[in-house]
This record gives sequence, C-alpha cells and structure tokens, in this order.
Amino acid sequence: MPATAAHPWFQAHPVSHENVVWHWNQATDDEIAQGMRWYLDAHHVAIVIAQGNAHLGAGMLALYSPQQGWIGNVLNAARVLRGGKGIGGPGCGMFATAAQKRAADRLLSGEQYENLLSGPKIRDFAHLIEFGGDRDPENPCVVIDRHALSVAHGRALTSEEYEAAPMNGSRRKDGSISRRHYDHVVSLYHRAADRISAQAGEQVSAHQVQAVTWLVRQRLNQETEQRRGLTRLDKGRNHARANAERAWHEFRTTYLPNLATCPGTGYQTAA
Repeated sequence: MPATAAHPWFQAHPVSHENVVWHWNQATDDEIAQGMRWYLDAHHVAIVIAQGNAHLGAGMLALYSPQQGWIGNVLNAARVLRGGKGIGGPGCGMFATAAQKRAADRLLSGEQYENLLSGPKIRDFAHLIEFGGDRDPENPCVVIDRHALSVAHGRALTSEEYEAAPMNGSRRKDGSISRRHYDHVVSLYHRAADRISAQAGEQVSAHQVQAVTWLVRQRLNQETEQRRGLTRLDKGRNHARANAERAWHEFRTTYLPNLATCPGTGYQTAA
C-alpha cells in the first residue's frame, strides 16, 4: 500500500480508480460531451472576461473559486476584471475575503497567479483554464475538489469529511507545493483515464475524466436531494444559486453579449 493511502483519512474513506470509472459509466451523452470540452469552454470565458489575457482571467477565476459555486465564481471574477480592482472583505456585497481582494489587486497589477495561489486544487484549476487543458501532456493536471474526491470515494462526501481530507498541500521554502496526498487521488484519475481510453478507443485525458464525472456527481447529488426532500441548507443553497444565475445573466447580457458559451455544473437551473 502506498504511504499516502495509509493516511488515516484514506483508511476511513477509501478511494479507487474503479469508483471514477463507475461514475464515467453513469454519464449521459450530453455530460460526456460537455465534460470533454469543459476546460476549453472555461478557457474561452477566461479570455473574454479578461479581454484576451487568459493568464489573468484564469488566475482570477481560480482566486475567487474557494467556497463558491461556479456561476457565482464567474460572476465575481468578471466583476473584478471589469471594475479593475479587487473585491472582498466585510460589506463588499459578495462572498469573498479581504485576502482575496488583496490577491486580486496583485493579479490586476501584473503579478503571476503562480505566486499567489498556494493550494494544489486552485493552482491546477487556474492552469487548466488558462490553457484549456494540459499545457504539457507529460505533466498533467487534475482538479480534486469535494465532488472529484467524492467520485473517487464512491459517494458524496460531507463538507466536514472533505475539509478533514489532506488535500491542501503546503508551500515549501523554495516556493514549491508539497502535494503528495493530493497527487495520490490525481493518480487514480490517470488510471481511470487509461481504462476509459482503452474502452473508448480514443485518448481521454485525466482532466476530462474529472470534468465528466464531476458533472455526473452533481447530478446524482441533486437527484438524492429531490428523493429525500430538501433540507433548509439545500433550500438556502438553491436560493443562492438562483440569485447567482440571475445576476450572471444580467451581467453577461449587459457587459459580455459576445460571450458564446459558459460551461455548466450538472445541476438543473436553480431559478
């Protein structure tokens, strides 16, 4: 057993590439099509909201992604890029911290996101959005958020379970990121991608497997919510999602009428 898999969290929450393949096999044709192009579509969004600067757009999307749904994430990043100044902290009118505001201002001043984003998840997220996939196929990236870790585990993890997982990594003195536990899960997506590619008879990248199965996991989560009945927390999340969707539609219509496509999340509209 790899040392990383012997970590107490992984002992209590086993993960496997078979669970990833199972989720892929539950995907609809539309989910596969959407997931296969998800990062290419997100790359297009980054270019448009940052007026051609994919690095800046991707960095801003990644910076505002923690604890935020995708549509709210896009809206916040687009607002900051349009206004030309960071947003965050008490009274800012959106879910963002003062630290995110300071980092956004540094991005706007020309600093590279690699110097500002510390966690492996958001660094990989920014990279895949900037390039619409892997820049170097020999150094592939996979975004392991709560849904992606749930896919590898085989069921939806609670927020508490996910927050206890050793996924954050740590910055070394030389500026690099220690990410061995994170990369343990990444390796499962590579194994799943190899199997899926063999089944499909064509190359499917690990980040594409992650995007497709991420869509599947969110759909399955929503189906579970509907079967058991919505809790107060579910209703609150749906309300927040609906508000974000309306605000994004208004912003996009007013300021980004030429934005051709924006990737979705697998959830039915919350409106």
